[in-house]
Amino acid sequence: MDIRQLEAFVYTVKYQSFSLAAQKLYLSQPTVSSHINNLEKELHTQLLKRTTKSLSVTPAGQTLYNYAAEILNLQQKAILELSDKNQKLLHIGVSSVPSLYLLPELLSAYHQEMPDVRFRTSCSDSLDVIRKVTDGTCDIGLVGTKISDTPCRFLPVTSDELVIAAPATPHFQACLELKDPVSMLLKEPFLLREDTSGTKQETLYYLKNRGLSLDDLNVTAVMDDAASLIRCITLGMGISILSRATVQNDAQLGKLLIIPLEQSAFLRKLYIVYSSTQFMSEPTAHFFAFMKQFYAIS
Repeated sequence: MDIRQLEAFVYTVKYQSFSLAAQKLYLSQPTVSSHINNLEKELHTQLLKRTTKSLSVTPAGQTLYNYAAEILNLQQKAILELSDKNQKLLHIGVSSVPSLYLLPELLSAYHQEMPDVRFRTSCSDSLDVIRKVTDGTCDIGLVGTKISDTPCRFLPVTSDELVIAAPATPHFQACLELKDPVSMLLKEPFLLREDTSGTKQETLYYLKNRGLSLDDLNVTAVMDDAASLIRCITLGMGISILSRATVQNDAQLGKLLIIPLEQSAFLRKLYIVYSSTQFMSEPTAHFFAFMKQFYAIS
């Protein structure tokens, strides 16, 4: 029995899939299967029940999983305490809206308290940040949505209003005078964020509440660059649902229009995301405690 075998077993149980475990571990699927088969032979017991459609853990497999997960956690703790990660370097994943409107103030305040701590930030979409926190690439993250199918946990930090951003043209200005401008605007050419964006996930949630889906929209472009998407709106290419914070300046300059989604604001939460399974190093734990204090989270 070795660490690689235990790692293959834990990841297979965690993701309920040999192929996903192989993908996460950067191994071939036959290698993952071989590791688990060797464990079963060594322990003289069946760990997993396999069928063509499902995968389940035997009682013996659950016992081994509990011990193996603890062993891998201890391994990671040892590596962290003996490696460069112990040199007070924090890797923070952050999605586009928190990157602009939460992270600068947070890092500035923490730097005043802990000037020796260094940061490396990675800006991507929300689901990618969650993935990086899950696999340990990032120590902690700030995102614009949460999901259920993850070992990560989410703490709400603040609210962010989603609005329709439209070109500042007479046509769209006339829409503002309508009794129900949103229904008319949703028939216009629509610019959409990429699938893994938190804004995209919340847009789908809003549409579902209105009894709509993406098939009901006239989607003309899917874009993974929020700044480029906003520029396209100002040039008259279409409308989009975006964070008010990201378009407020352009609206004040008269480059685009902001239309609330409802009579009352449509709010989504922004979250701290952290792993419930990865060992949290001392610098990360201190930063996490500071974040909760900074955002007044009990």
